[in-house]
Amino acid sequence: MTTYAGFVSGLAGLGVSGVATALSYPPAALNTADLPVMWVQLPRGESGALTFQANDGWPTLRADVVIAVEAVGQEQQAGNAAAAMALMDALAMALGSADICRGPLSWAIRQGIVEVAGISYWAVIAQVEGRG
Repeated sequence: MTTYAGFVSGLAGLGVSGVATALSYPPAALNTADLPVMWVQLPRGESGALTFQANDGWPTLRADVVIAVEAVGQEQQAGNAAAAMALMDALAMALGSADICRGPLSWAIRQGIVEVAGISYWAVIAQVEGRG
């Protein structure tokens, strides 16, 4: 079965076109020169009984993939929105071809704002779910 560490590592290792820096953990701070920056956060999951006598069937693993695009407040809304949209497409394409779990991945993806070290960033956020 897929471990949480393997799931997070697989997501962190996705090759997403347009991402300048991929981190293996959530950042404490971001440098403008490294943007767009991708990381995985908030792993979680669940597992139910496989049969009446066997625990731990196919687990469901979840984590959020975050791509910080650009700092908010630079009055570049049109460019940042377009860059975020392009990264949404690139992340969806990478997730669609990923082989991380025994079962297929599913995800919900959106644009949003993330805060890192007190600075707000335009972001792409995907809630990814895998099984097995």
